[in-house]
This record gives sequence, C-alpha cells and structure tokens, in this order.
Amino acid sequence: MLSKSFYWKLSQTPEPSVKKHCKMCGKISVFTDTNIRRHNANGKNIYQFAIYKCEKNHTWNNKLSIYKTFSEHLVEKEEQKEESSILSSIPISNLAEEGVEVIYIVLDDVKGEHRIDKVLANQIEDWSRTQIIEKIKIGAIQLNGQVAKPSRKLSKGERISIFIH
Repeated sequence: MLSKSFYWKLSQTPEPSVKKHCKMCGKISVFTDTNIRRHNANGKNIYQFAIYKCEKNHTWNNKLSIYKTFSEHLVEKEEQKEESSILSSIPISNLAEEGVEVIYIVLDDVKGEHRIDKVLANQIEDWSRTQIIEKIKIGAIQLNGQVAKPSRKLSKGERISIFIH
C-alpha cells in the first residue's frame, strides 16, 4: 500500500489590524500587525508576542503564546521528514493517479483551536467540506486510527489518516 506523509504546524493567525486605545496618542487607534514576532523568557516561561503599530508608529505587543522552558529541546533531530511546512496543500486526485492509497498528516505543533473538518477543507483541493465531513463519519478519514467527530479539535502529536477510495 503506497502512502504519503505530511507534517503540519497549525497556528492561529492574529488579526491584521485591531482598534485599541493607544497610550501615546491618547485615543482609539488602529494598530496593524507588522508580522514581527518577539520572544521573551524569564527562566520558567517563554512568551511569544506579535508587534503591532498605530498610524504614528507607536507599538503594542499582543501576547500570542506562553511556553514552558525545558532542556530536552537540545536533543538533535534523528530523522529527516519527507515534507516539512507550515501547511501543505493536498491534491487528492493527483496523489490517487500516482497510486497513493493512504495519506498521513502528522501534527508537529498546534497552537490555538482547529477543527479537523475545517483544517482539511482548507487544505484538500478536490473535496468540499461536506464531502470531508461524510468521509470522517464513515471512517475514510481517521484521527489516531479511530473514527472521530468532524468538530473534533486537533492537538499536537496527533495523526490524521486519509484513505483514498
């Protein structure tokens, strides 16, 4: 049985602009995401911030995530992954023509809440969300080798299996 694996990192994208009171301007201003990320650490936690700026270049730091610090992250990677990207679009019909019968998606990292049906609907080119929901219900799409609800939230380390018929 020919299979193909994808490795995904899911994250929620912050809003591109936010209306907020600017302390420097003294009024409600529109803050725009600069797409610059900053990390601060205090020994126990690592904080990730998105940097926003108002029209007058005043900054606001929007806290995105808090991580616990640990030393195990220094271990070298043991295996090379086939594909590594934030999200890889999946062309089901092309893979079926190549003879692929099963697609595995490993979730390397998940930040925020992501439903299995919505994530797959955004990334699978040939299937609608309705088709994906039906395939989840009949077991053609499984989460960790089991049938799941289409509204099931995804977590780090889980594996989605898509059986192409």
